[in-house]
Parts: sequence; structure tokens; C-alpha cells
Amino acid sequence: MSDYIGLAGLKAAATLTQYRACKITAAHTVNSITNANAERPVGIVQNDPLVDEGVDIACLGKCRAEYGGEVTAGDKLACNNSGQLITDVEVLDGSAVDLHHIAIALETGSSGEVHYVYAIAPQMIGKE
Repeated sequence: MSDYIGLAGLKAAATLTQYRACKITAAHTVNSITNANAERPVGIVQNDPLVDEGVDIACLGKCRAEYGGEVTAGDKLACNNSGQLITDVEVLDGSAVDLHHIAIALETGSSGEVHYVYAIAPQMIGKE
């Protein structure tokens, strides 16, 4: 069961994928992450909105997220260029120094699977 604090009053700028990270793109609108190194995630989409529909975004607390690689419970998670959550191991290899931690894994899983995570306020991993 999910239990989180979310952002209210935002609409989808495009069709969004449920359980992936999103970003604010304009006044009161959010869109998918497409370049994790250059964009700041605000949370994880919990519904499946179409353009101009309301978006349910988890920002703090227990929610569901789609993994983009192998994840172990307890891992700090950032997102890839598709908004899927990935582990420190995948982002701290020196190739991505400006990603943000946005969650902690509550369950172990693999790429494409949806699992419970604990969403946290975005924290910069390296230099921006």
C-alpha cells in the first residue's frame, strides 16, 4: 500500500508513463524525464495521465516506481533518461555526476519491474 505526500494541481504536458520520474516543464505542468543529466526530477508519477489531465506525483513517502536496472532493497535511486529508477552503482561510475537521488529501494528487483520505493526530496549526487 502506498502512503506518500504528493504535489497537487499539476497537469501533464504530454502523456506520462506511470511509475516513472517526472519534471516540471512550465507553469503547473509536468513532463517525462528525457535527459537525466540535465533535468531535475520532482517526483514519481503514480497515475497514467493523458495530455492536460491531472498528475498524481509522489514526492515523499512509500510509493511505486519502475526500475531501470538491477536494484537491491536499501539502494539509493536516481533515474535514467526514461525516468526509470536506477542504483548508485549505475550512476557513480564517473559518467553521470549531476543526477539526483529521488528514492530509496524498499524491494529488490530488475529492469522493467514495478516495486515499492521510499520517495525522498531530490538530492544532487555530484556537481551540477
